[in-house]
Amino acid sequence: MDLIQALFLGLLQGVTEWLPISSQGQVMVAALSLFGVTAEEAFRHAITLHIGTLIAATVYFRKELVEIVLLKDKPLLKFFLTALIGSAITAIPIYLVFKGVMGDTFLVMLLVGAALILIGIIQFKKKIAQGKENVGHGFLTGLAQGIAVIPGISRSGITTAVLLMEDFDPEQAFRLSFLLSIPSVFAAEVVFATIEGISFEPNMLIAIAVAAIVGYASIDFLINIARKINFSIFCIVFGLAYIALAFI
Repeated sequence: MDLIQALFLGLLQGVTEWLPISSQGQVMVAALSLFGVTAEEAFRHAITLHIGTLIAATVYFRKELVEIVLLKDKPLLKFFLTALIGSAITAIPIYLVFKGVMGDTFLVMLLVGAALILIGIIQFKKKIAQGKENVGHGFLTGLAQGIAVIPGISRSGITTAVLLMEDFDPEQAFRLSFLLSIPSVFAAEVVFATIEGISFEPNMLIAIAVAAIVGYASIDFLINIARKINFSIFCIVFGLAYIALAFI
């Protein structure tokens, strides 16, 4: 990996990690098409660059993480733990089925997008979302997160969509979705490092740093946007974006 490649791929990872598209897929496509690396190298780059956005999320949500560890926010802790259980229930069998295979991402994204648009229309006159950080919502969100092991499915996209369906407001949905990325990405990185090993050559470290900085800025930008937009409009726009991206 040269310096230009490191800067570009780090920037791409930092921006796309939190959008309703697969950042891993985008980084791999860019590495293959623009820089002529092998498929194996592209996959390694995509996995390793997640360390950058993992750092970004950990720093951004450090207060919430401390509260979870110190048992100060029990509703969030219960939501967090049940989400992880739900993720394991769906992720393990789906991974075994779809390992190395591109699943039918088009249909999944189309259905999720349509559901979000419907929710936005139904709740158009509702002023305040009523989503609660409870066991039920955590478990359902975790089940959805597990589906993201299918190649091409965006983890942040599908979890944000489900949280919106559970009546969380846009800011809550983004916060919880991004927060849930921390243990799932950390676990994936540990497994990958154990099995394949990770090389931290100088330019890769630069790429990770760029991904972390851009990733942090992207989280802040998206949460600020979500804070200002109407719930119903957000659902409709997010749903339309999800459907549009299904055709890419």
